[in-house]
Amino acid sequence: MRKMNPDDVRSDFDTSLAEAQAFYTTVKAALTTKKDQTLLVRNTILTAATLWESFINDLFIAYINRDTSQFQIHLRNAFEADRTAKQQLIAQHFTTVTLTKHMTVDMITELLDSDGNNVTFPSYDALRKGAAKYLLEAHRAGINGLSGARKQYINLWLSLRNHIAHDSDRSYDAMNKAMASGALINTGLQRGVRKITHVGSYLKSRSTPNAKPRIELILDEMKLIAAAL
Repeated sequence: MRKMNPDDVRSDFDTSLAEAQAFYTTVKAALTTKKDQTLLVRNTILTAATLWESFINDLFIAYINRDTSQFQIHLRNAFEADRTAKQQLIAQHFTTVTLTKHMTVDMITELLDSDGNNVTFPSYDALRKGAAKYLLEAHRAGINGLSGARKQYINLWLSLRNHIAHDSDRSYDAMNKAMASGALINTGLQRGVRKITHVGSYLKSRSTPNAKPRIELILDEMKLIAAAL
């Protein structure tokens, strides 16, 4: 049975992210108005964060496909959960659960979400907990081993994506909370005392005159973090 390779998943993500970065660079050079530049950076971070979510889904499936040990524990726990005392008694007497060691990609995908949705995580902490639930210890080492700043990078681009997509009070507060994190000090991405009102202005701006625009800092880190997982 052909296995899904985590290295191929990373490579595919690198290619897709590089294409998004190249498009950003090409279009940026041609734009002359601040309004168009704002639209570009907003769309770029939205695209990149969406690519990230697909990458994480595929990476989890690939890791589970390589070794199902931890996933089998999750499935057994899920099978036992929320039973009444009577259902538990019936299961003890009449039910035998046998989990196959070798699961296909399609089987894993369906078991993760029977509706066909990607497995997604709204924050780094949720990602870490998901890895503990589904992945072998060796396969979640990259996630657990991220620095404090890199954990917060993930929270930042997810919160930016959510606010651009939903434009709600809740997403606005979550975004500003992520931007204010002490873990982002010295990264060029931490906001000042005042809350950020205009996402485009934040993404276009530089922390110092010689620094890259924040959108470019985020994309660079996204690539490096993906390689570490």
